[in-house]
Amino acid sequence: MRLLYSFFIFIVCIGCSQKKEKTKTQENPIENIKWIKEYIHKTKESPFPTKVIITQYTYNKETVYLVNGCYQCSDEVSYLYNRKNEKLCTFGGMVANSNNCPNFFDEATNKKVLWKSF
Repeated sequence: MRLLYSFFIFIVCIGCSQKKEKTKTQENPIENIKWIKEYIHKTKESPFPTKVIITQYTYNKETVYLVNGCYQCSDEVSYLYNRKNEKLCTFGGMVANSNNCPNFFDEATNKKVLWKSF
């Protein structure tokens, strides 16, 4: 019986530690997602300052990141990425109809500004 009880406690502990790792990344993506951390570092080090904003959303049951490298610029282009730095959508720019996720702003939820340079 003790062996069974010990095994149960062991399984619970492993499950909790794996869940904690995932939650840690979600709690602070600026520090825990490599590509976001690198993007912010490059922005801070750039000799050409621009207004940059990174916003987190939930879209299609996934945590995504909208990166706007020139916030409030007339020809601004924003990109939507997933955690793996895979580009999902493009918004704006000088080319007409470049929004390839037309439902994003209607369906995205849990908006949270993660970082801005201004």
